[in-house]
Amino acid sequence: MTGRLPAFLVPALLVVLAACTRTDHIQPDTRVLAIGDSVLAWHGFTHEAPPDVVAQLTGLPVANLAVAGARLSATSPAIIAKGGDIRLQYQSGPWDWVILNGGANDLLAECSCRGCEATLDSLVGPGGQGGDIPALVDRIVADSARVVILGYYDANLRLNPFSRCAEVVDVLNHRLKELARKRRGVVYVGADEVIDPANPAHWYGDRVHPSRLGAALMGERIAAAMAAYKD
Repeated sequence: MTGRLPAFLVPALLVVLAACTRTDHIQPDTRVLAIGDSVLAWHGFTHEAPPDVVAQLTGLPVANLAVAGARLSATSPAIIAKGGDIRLQYQSGPWDWVILNGGANDLLAECSCRGCEATLDSLVGPGGQGGDIPALVDRIVADSARVVILGYYDANLRLNPFSRCAEVVDVLNHRLKELARKRRGVVYVGADEVIDPANPAHWYGDRVHPSRLGAALMGERIAAAMAAYKD
């Protein structure tokens, strides 16, 4: 990539182009699979979620199976029924890339983002070793796909349901970064590099999810990481 798309162009381009290359179902020509929670799913109905941006910028057909509220360890029959177990979202296939995020909903649901050592370890252990996320990543890599792990952005400065989660999410992000560093074919992208906690333009009205601009910035960063990756 040689530069960033002007922010005012992104929504219009996506409406026209991304619908042709991104779907919420796996198609015979799918090359990129996106799995995770609402960070990847938000604005999907209007084809403006981060995976839509990846599809538009890379030209690769993307299937976005991410679901709002999805979890890894803190699942239930109701969550599974709506596709909200991230481990089950993944399906083996001839993917070039799998875009993955997750864990914040588990931390909020299981331990209210306080005293979360056991939940953190169940997601990803110290040093990026052990837990549901490394097991899922290793499964994907064994299928010969490369993986982009999208870390979480910092919480909005204004009060929101995840305000109390800042410290534990920082630990999660650090462990995910270590996971990627120690594995061939895995790259880490930090959403905190592009989402500004103090910039209202980056946020949806609930102060939890990204705005269309925020989603575009994350998708752009993911696409850049994919383009820069060398085996």
